[in-house]
Order: sequence, then C-alpha cells, then structure tokens
Amino acid sequence: MTTSRSTEEGFTLIELLVALAIFALISVAGVMLLRSGTDTQIAVKKRLEEMALSHRLANSLEGDLAQAIARPMRDSSGQPVPAFTQGDAAVSGALFGFVRAGWSNFDAAPRAGLQRVAYVLENGALKRLSWPMLDGAAPADAATLLENVTSANVEYRDDKGQWRGDWSAADANALPRAVALRVTVKGRAEERLLFLVGAQTRVPQPSVDADTEQ
Repeated sequence: MTTSRSTEEGFTLIELLVALAIFALISVAGVMLLRSGTDTQIAVKKRLEEMALSHRLANSLEGDLAQAIARPMRDSSGQPVPAFTQGDAAVSGALFGFVRAGWSNFDAAPRAGLQRVAYVLENGALKRLSWPMLDGAAPADAATLLENVTSANVEYRDDKGQWRGDWSAADANALPRAVALRVTVKGRAEERLLFLVGAQTRVPQPSVDADTEQ
C-alpha cells in the first residue's frame, strides 16, 4: 500500500533577499524617472516664463517706439526737454525717454492721446515709466517688465544710418531712426532687441565718404 505525503515548500532566505533587491531596484528606477519628469517640467515652466517676460518687454518697446512722435516737453521745473532723450536727470537709471501717440482713452478722461514714457533700469529691474501729463508732471506709473537684469545698453541709429552709443541732437524734435537694446539677464546670454522709431518714411542708408562715391 502506497501512502502520499504532502510537503509544504516556501521561499528560502536567499530567494527573499533577491526578490527584495529586485523590488528595491524597480522602486529606485521609478522614483528617479518621476523626479526626472518633475525636474523637466519645472525647467520647461521656468523657460516659458522667461520667454514670456522677454516677449512682454519686446512688445512694450515695439508698441511705444513705433508710435514715437517729435514732441518736445517740459519737466516739472518748466525746463525744455527734447522729444527723445538719452537718460533723464530727473529719473534715476533712465535709459531713454520720448513721447508716444495712440494712448487709449476708453473712459474719455480730460487728457491728450499723447503719453510721455521712459525705460529705466533700477535695482536689476527694467521698468517702463509713464507720466499722467506731458508737461510739468512727475512720473506716476512704473511697470516692471524684466527682472534680474545685470546690464542694459542702448544704441541709436541716426538719420545717416550710423549706430551711436549716445543720443544728442541740436534739433529738439530729432528722433533716432532705430533703437537697439542689449540686455543681459542673470544666467542667460545677452539678447539684442532692435526696433524702428516712429513712422519710417525711408530706409536709413550708411553714410559714404565723398571720395569713395562713384
């Protein structure tokens, strides 16, 4: 007579250790993959925010400079101010200032459709200042367009097509043909933004010496 005997088999200690090691490796890989995805998402979000700020600055400059007009002003002390200025003695850190047309007046306020604006670099922030009135007023609003700015340099193209590092003209109504802004944000490469100024009636041509003309 044959009798059957059931045997109970379990995992050995070595098998348990191997299974735990495999599980640990899979868990670590999953955590690393999740962290990599999260870091990538954060980096992409930061880059998109930086691009949005750069676009906001470019859009603001383009909209203002495209509507710049030759309209001299007077400061709060009554002194004449040219239509386009490099810097501003009354505004710390001013890069340039001018008068623009097309200031929307949706509430029909008792004011002109012209607006005096200036772009300022202050404490690492590039700002847009605006005045409530053209003459005899102090700046009222300041909008921060870009932060963590380490340097900002401006070049001006004159009516002869030459780029200059300064803007000074005997004619108070004179406007540059174009403005180039070189701006560097911390941790990023320098960016050069180029804008036409006012209504362009002709394309500026580089000056040619008389003895080189044919």
